[in-house]
Amino acid sequence: MRLPHRDRRMTTDKGPPLVTVVTPVLNGARFIRRTIRSVLEQKGNFILEYIICDGGSTDATLSIVKEFGDHCRLIQLPGGGPQEAINFALAQARGAIAGWLGADDLLAAGALDLVVKAFGEHPENDWLYGRCRIIDECGQEIRRWITVYKNLLGRRFSRRRLQAENFINQPATFWRMTLWRRCGGLNRRYQAAFDYDLWLRFAACGPPLVLFDYLASFRRHSASISERGYAGQFAEELSISKREASPLVYQLHRFNAYKIVTIYHCLAKLSQLKNKLLAGRP
Repeated sequence: MRLPHRDRRMTTDKGPPLVTVVTPVLNGARFIRRTIRSVLEQKGNFILEYIICDGGSTDATLSIVKEFGDHCRLIQLPGGGPQEAINFALAQARGAIAGWLGADDLLAAGALDLVVKAFGEHPENDWLYGRCRIIDECGQEIRRWITVYKNLLGRRFSRRRLQAENFINQPATFWRMTLWRRCGGLNRRYQAAFDYDLWLRFAACGPPLVLFDYLASFRRHSASISERGYAGQFAEELSISKREASPLVYQLHRFNAYKIVTIYHCLAKLSQLKNKLLAGRP
């Protein structure tokens, strides 16, 4: 049954607000069970709608999702990319607020309750972002210095600063569905930086609310987009900045992109060296 229209405070006369979380997945059996649990274990004064959109998995992903029964809704869009899966799922969403979570990422305990309360207290804001930890394949926090750096950049929102560098953590970002519909969802043109493009279009409509709470954990591993394709991701972000920013801010973004790609390249080389050394141990 489709729920009635909600106002900006995300409430109805009949009860608590509905929150939609979407997870796009393709062959995500390795981590998706933990991802699903982090969503379903959320507590607070809200109703959860959890939609998982599968792109045609051939591993054990579907059987894992089905373990959770009707606690999450499984839909399928074979052959689509993550941005297409998210658009497809959110076109069917009934929630007043929403966000998406990668099939290898985690929501922090109590995250959705914080989000709902923040939107309820700030009806003037249509989107928000919080903080996000970086974790490895085993769930251990890594690269804390990057987290500190992004926390400092994002402590106070500036659209111009966002045009110069993407400091917003996707798993820790949520919005009112009225804003999503106004902006038209994700741009299918981008393969990796579609979130950055969305943040800039959101920002053109109004500033976000900034939360200093940790709302999620972003997992870096050998098969993740950010690990395999960071150079392409930052190239896309640079092209988006060129479209949005002044020439001076665009040049600053070029410098930041070069800086970050160089750092990530060095980290990748160090990781490879470490793995070789460990493999050579008796």
